[in-house]
Amino acid sequence: MARVRIRGIYATALTKLLMDKGHSIVQPSEKIASRFNIGIDNSPSDVTVKDTDESDGVVVIGFPSEARKVYDDIVSAIPYIFRSISQVELHSIYLARVEKSTGDTCIVDTGDFKTELTPCREKPGDKVIVGVAKTAVYPGEKISVTRSFRLLGKLVALIHGIQKVTFSEHIRDPGLKARLSALAVSRLMGSNLGVHFRSSARFAEPSEILGEIEYLLNEYKRVMSKASEADAPLKLYRGELVGVIGFTSLSKNILDDIRGTVTPTIRGHHSLRSMGLGDIVEAMEHCIVNGCSRDSVSRCIWEYVLARLAEGGVIHIRHVKPTGEALDLTPGRIHRIERSVEGVRVIIKRVISSSGLYDGLGVEKKPGDLDYMVVEPGKPYIVHNYYRDATWLGSYINVNTPPELSVNIVKYHDLLVDVAVAPGREPVVLDRDELEKTFSAGLIDPQLYEYALKTLDEIARDPTRYLYNP
Repeated sequence: MARVRIRGIYATALTKLLMDKGHSIVQPSEKIASRFNIGIDNSPSDVTVKDTDESDGVVVIGFPSEARKVYDDIVSAIPYIFRSISQVELHSIYLARVEKSTGDTCIVDTGDFKTELTPCREKPGDKVIVGVAKTAVYPGEKISVTRSFRLLGKLVALIHGIQKVTFSEHIRDPGLKARLSALAVSRLMGSNLGVHFRSSARFAEPSEILGEIEYLLNEYKRVMSKASEADAPLKLYRGELVGVIGFTSLSKNILDDIRGTVTPTIRGHHSLRSMGLGDIVEAMEHCIVNGCSRDSVSRCIWEYVLARLAEGGVIHIRHVKPTGEALDLTPGRIHRIERSVEGVRVIIKRVISSSGLYDGLGVEKKPGDLDYMVVEPGKPYIVHNYYRDATWLGSYINVNTPPELSVNIVKYHDLLVDVAVAPGREPVVLDRDELEKTFSAGLIDPQLYEYALKTLDEIARDPTRYLYNP
C-alpha cells in the first residue's frame, strides 16, 4: 500500500476512503490528524492527492505503481465521475531518435510517442536524451520534452542541464533554504547538476537528504552510461503517473456522505466549498456540532443561496467538459425563481451579444436575442430557450449532471448529448456519437454513461414539456 499526502477540500472524505483501503496517510494537517486520531507522520509520500485548479476534482500524482493503486481505489469507490490518466509518465527520461529536423525544431521519436524538441541542432538519425516536461492527461494533449531532464527521489530531484538550486513552494523558511542549499553544494559541486528540493525535504534529516542525493547520482551515471551504449528509441528512467478525477454533483454527494461518517457535514458541503462558500459551510456545520439537525442546517444554507440569487446580481455560468475544460458562458441575471411542490426553478435571463447560428437549431443568432435559461436543482438538464422579442426561435435541452448553485454562479458537468427543439420541426437528438466516443475513451465512468442515456431517453419522449415561455 502507498503513503499518501492529501490536501484540499476533499481531504477528509478521501482520507477516510484511502485509510479504509489500507493506505497510510503522511504529512496530514493538524485537523485531519485530530479527526482520525492519527499521529503526525512526516515521512515522504509516494503519492500526492490534491485539488484541481478549479477545486472540481483531484489530481493524483506519484510513483507509478503506488499512484495507479490510489487512483484506482478512488475511481472504484466514487461513481459518476470524469476521469483520465497519463499514458506517459511526467519526468520520465527517454533516449529519443531524431526523425526530422526543420530549422531549430526536431521531431523526435521516443518509442512511446513522437513530439517536437526545441532548440535542436541534431540531424535525422541522431540520438538525444530528453525528459518529459509536460505529459498528456487527456486525448489530444501535446507532450512536451526538454533536454533538462530530472531524476526524481522522494526528497529531491537532480536536474541535468540546469546548475541551480530550487525549492518546492512549500519550503518557505529562509534559514531552511540556506541549510538545504549548503547540503546540495557540498555534494554536487563540480557535477554540473542542479537540484530541486521537494516538499518532503523540509521534514528530512541531513543524512537522509545526502543519502538520496548519492543514490540519484548513481542513477544518473547509470542512465548516461546506458544512453551512450543503447540504440534509440528507448525509455531510460521512469517518472511520475498523473491522474485527474473530476467530481460531478452526484459524486460530491457521495463524498459528502463519506465525510459525514467522520465529522458533521451538511448536504452540498463539497459543491458549496468548490464554489467559494467554505466559510459559510464551516459556520453551518458548527451549528450541527452544537445540536442543530443536519436537515435543518442544510435547508437553511440552501434558502440563503436562493435569497442571494433573488437579489438579482450577475450570475456566472460554468460548463465543465469531460476533458476537464471549464467554459464560462455569457453571464446572465435572475429573471424569476419559481417554487412548486416539484421543487425550485431558477430562470436566468441572458442577452445574446454575438451573431451566427444557434447550435443544433439551424436558426440565425442575432445580438439582442434573449436566452431564458432554466435551471432546476436536482434535475439532470439545463434548458436554453431563445427568443427574439416575443418570437420563440427554439430551445436547446442540455443533458448534464444536476447543476450546482451558489450565490452568483451555476455550474454543471456536461454529458455531451442534447435535444434541439425548433418551431415546426421534429425534435433532434444531438451528439450521441460524441457521448459514445467519450465513454469508449474512458473519460466518463459507466455509471455516468448510463445516467446520460437514461436522461436522454426520458427527455426524448416529450421534449416540449421541458420548454419555457416567459
